[in-house]
Amino acid sequence: MKKISIITLFLLIGITAKAQNHTDALRYSTEELSGTARFKAMSGAFGALGGDMSAVNINPAGSTFFGSSEINFSLNNKNQTLDIGFLDRKAKSNKNDFDVSQFGVVFAIPNVSPTLKKISVAFNYQKTKNFDNDKFTYEAYNTKGLDNYFQNYLLKGNGGNPFAYGLFAAGMNFNNDTEAGQRAIGEYYATLGKQKGYAAQMAYLGLQAGLVAPTTTSTTNVGYTALGKDQERLQRYRIERSGYVNKANINFATQVGDFIALGMNLNIHNINEKAMYSLRDNDFKGTSSLTYANHKQYINTTGEGFSLQLGGIAKLTENIRVGASYQSPVWYRMKEESRQVLYGTVKGIPKNVNYDVELINRYGDEIWYEREYKFRTPAQWTASAAYLIKKRAILSVDYVHSSYNNLKFRSNNLAAENAVIQSELGDTSTLRIGGELRFPFLLFKDDPKSINYFSVRAGYRYEQSPYRRTIATVGDLKGYAMGVGVTLGGVRIDASYDVAKQTNTFALYESILTDKATLETQNNNFAVTLTWTLF
Repeated sequence: MKKISIITLFLLIGITAKAQNHTDALRYSTEELSGTARFKAMSGAFGALGGDMSAVNINPAGSTFFGSSEINFSLNNKNQTLDIGFLDRKAKSNKNDFDVSQFGVVFAIPNVSPTLKKISVAFNYQKTKNFDNDKFTYEAYNTKGLDNYFQNYLLKGNGGNPFAYGLFAAGMNFNNDTEAGQRAIGEYYATLGKQKGYAAQMAYLGLQAGLVAPTTTSTTNVGYTALGKDQERLQRYRIERSGYVNKANINFATQVGDFIALGMNLNIHNINEKAMYSLRDNDFKGTSSLTYANHKQYINTTGEGFSLQLGGIAKLTENIRVGASYQSPVWYRMKEESRQVLYGTVKGIPKNVNYDVELINRYGDEIWYEREYKFRTPAQWTASAAYLIKKRAILSVDYVHSSYNNLKFRSNNLAAENAVIQSELGDTSTLRIGGELRFPFLLFKDDPKSINYFSVRAGYRYEQSPYRRTIATVGDLKGYAMGVGVTLGGVRIDASYDVAKQTNTFALYESILTDKATLETQNNNFAVTLTWTLF
């Protein structure tokens, strides 16, 4: 077997392998329904309510509605089921993950002055995306495969024209059975990238792994044969991700008079994701001389960002509240490490080609590519209204608007992605509706001051796809939630269950291997939050 581990440069967007692009930036830009169990049980419809740590993430003014200083944390169990359709095959995937999804503390200072009725300072952390245990596999028989993909670099990678074989001839004869030969291949590959770019490197990779062969070894040859010969083969895709996107709110708010609350958040965002993408071709039919191929891509992504939120809540009457908030774009600075591995096994005459090639540097280390880039998420506006019946019932509605065509890469090597964003992404609307019923009870039978509450909650949310296409990479999302809660003196225990359904599409490659898998996703979450009154 031939094996090559190579650096990934991503210089030619039109024919690249998997790289971080606008679909990844979009995934980092959206938030799951995460936070406290009370918040999740009402589908996040808290923009005009406040009084909950996760409500601060929707409207910063919400921290002024805490009656006392509190601290809490939340545990979440996420179960994800996938129904996957690819060509004529179906597959299923079921994954489970448990984590600490939220932590918060708020300090409420009442009666600051006749004008400032209350000042509050809060800190809230929550995991807005959880990639841990994000794994799925799908497969089907196809006539196009990795040999066709790498052949495309040889035939069209030279500015739309083929590469002459003479460009690669000197790099085809290194002794790959020795470490010195492996280093020589690595140095040749690196030099090729500096002189001719990423497409030439990928073309060389396909030749070295034996997936593609020149029609002649003449230096002027520009013909190349894909050794799978368009024969049917079993394609198996494997995606593995781990990591998270976190958001921390540093909150300041005040109640002005009896009817107005104003607040501000300084937000810190953090991304940490490790991903492996794999495509394997085997079980070739017919007369193919290619018997096995496997392309693996490893991408480690980290990033830090910051944003600003402003919000206000007004009491129109004793029972009616309205709110509005603004979430600024998040400005991210990203770092990415990437490498590829390609395996190929080819029938020989009279025997199979069977040897390994590891692309390493002069120090014997695997070659990784590092790059840094910046991107900006779109801003969000939220309008909210809530109807309260004293301490017995709540009905709350949030509407969120965002323009995802304002998602933008701020790095020159990704400028082409901005054109894709402008053509494919647009405005989105999100609707969240939540309700709560409270039932009072005495903690101690003969003590009227020991009144506490048992709460029942429910919610619904709809999130519109940011894509303008009917069949979109990210589809509309619909979710339902329910939950209960109980106060026991200075302690509150809340529990929630929510389910969300969404249909997405996925394609690992942007050229040749563009058949899309359909992913019908159902996320089931169970959360528990413990809250303690401080003073």
